[in-house]
Amino acid sequence: MGYIQSHLMTGEKIVYQAKQHGIIYTGPFLVALLAIAAIFLPVEPLVIVCICAAILIFALAWAVSIYGGRQYVVTSHRLIFKRGIINRNSFELLLNKCEGVQVDQSILGRMLNYGTVNVTTGEATNKYNYISRPLTFSTKIHEQIFNLKKSE
Repeated sequence: MGYIQSHLMTGEKIVYQAKQHGIIYTGPFLVALLAIAAIFLPVEPLVIVCICAAILIFALAWAVSIYGGRQYVVTSHRLIFKRGIINRNSFELLLNKCEGVQVDQSILGRMLNYGTVNVTTGEATNKYNYISRPLTFSTKIHEQIFNLKKSE
């Protein structure tokens, strides 16, 4: 059982789980390509293997640090953001405290369907960057806010 499922309140259900878009891995991917290109260096084979291994380890570590165990979940009562693989940091926002949801997408973001979702409460704005299908995420948040207000 995952972190989110084990920390749901009584009667609370997961409605939607957003994911980060694969575009976040562009940097590590380019570094891994550099490792492949290093194979063609006119250097001793053992040196090439060491260089390629070091570059690939760096690319993998970078990708893991970018991912960081992030989870974005809309439940029937809350918006939960969790990050961390070893150290955990979670942020929970009661949906009845949300005042607005804004989606920012660049041209590339619109073409590849990713963007930033900003959720505002009284004084704070929470940003969720590089969300895949941000309009769906925003719609699910709005639906749950509406459902909560309707049931009150």
